[in-house]
Amino acid sequence: MRIVLLLVALIILNVIFADRFLIPTKTIPSDQIIYLEDNPQTNIDVLLLESVVFSDPNNQANIPGLKKVGAYKVAIDAQTRASIGAYALKNMPEYKAVEMSNGSFELTDMKIIIQYKEENDINALGYDYALNKVEAMSAANIVIFEAQNNLQLNNIMARLKEDYRVVDASFNLVEMSEIPQ
Repeated sequence: MRIVLLLVALIILNVIFADRFLIPTKTIPSDQIIYLEDNPQTNIDVLLLESVVFSDPNNQANIPGLKKVGAYKVAIDAQTRASIGAYALKNMPEYKAVEMSNGSFELTDMKIIIQYKEENDINALGYDYALNKVEAMSAANIVIFEAQNNLQLNNIMARLKEDYRVVDASFNLVEMSEIPQ
């Protein structure tokens, strides 16, 4: 009987204090309320497949529309690519530009870094997304893949971000402070 009375007392106290601690007493302005449906995932980085990367360690090319990324210059549109011919810059075909979710530009070697949940998922992920394994770091649950079809990289990345087997997926960004030989 005492146990029942104790439980009833706990329930009554919870109801009394719930109003005080769990229900907000101040109204929240409507512009500060975020609904999940209205706020889609904004951390999608986009590989710019048409971008052309040039090595410009001396910063000699100053053309409107040319993006500076570390010691490199990135031509995103055809008009900028055509006007860069006057400069003797080395083309870096192994790199492409990535527009990050914050609007900045970075460079990638078009490899994908995936942090996975289970080690058994590595081969399945490679098969499901037509990826070739480059390197696996089991201690950190990370694997580096390269796509068999680079034209599908944006689609693959979007699908990987939604995959239940993947903790995180991102492009392998190259070091901006080093100039490849």
